[in-house]
Amino acid sequence: MPKDFKKNFTKDLGKAITKGRKEVAKTVTRSLIEKGPWWTGTFGENWIVSKSPVQATKKRKPDFPHYLIPDPTARQIKNPRVPNVTLNQDLYIGNRAKYAGFAINAPGQTRPNLKGNPVTYAEHGRDFSLTATGGPNWYNIYTKGGLINKDIALAFKKVGFK
Repeated sequence: MPKDFKKNFTKDLGKAITKGRKEVAKTVTRSLIEKGPWWTGTFGENWIVSKSPVQATKKRKPDFPHYLIPDPTARQIKNPRVPNVTLNQDLYIGNRAKYAGFAINAPGQTRPNLKGNPVTYAEHGRDFSLTATGGPNWYNIYTKGGLINKDIALAFKKVGFK
C-alpha cells in the first residue's frame, strides 16, 4: 500500500535534500581537487568538507625553501569524506593548506618566488607552467563561471532529483 503522501512529504523531502547536499559536497570538492593546482599534492589533498569553517593550517609537504622547486607528484584524487549532517546543519568546503589563498589567486595573497619576492599565483604563472586547469583564475572560473552550478545539478540528479 502506498505511503500517505501528505503525512510523509516533508520528512521524505528533507531526507532527499540531505542526501543531495551530501552528494553536492562530494562532487564540488572532487571538482576543486581536479581543477586546482597540483604539484606536491599538499593543496589538492587538503580540500575537505567539514561541519565548521575550514582553517588554513597545513604546511606544504615537504616544505621546501622558496628558492627550491620540488619535483611534481602524480595527481591522486580520492573521494572526499563528507560528514553526516541534518538538514539544519551547515556544511563547509575549504582548503587547509596555508597557501590556499595564493593557489586560488585571491587578491593580495602571495608567496615568495625564486628570488624571494612576493608574487601572486597569476604572476607565478608567467614564469612557470601552471597545473590548474583554466589558468590562474581557475577558482573564479569554477565558482563564478557557472561550473559549480552544473556540479550541483549533477549531484542532485545522482540522488534522484530530475
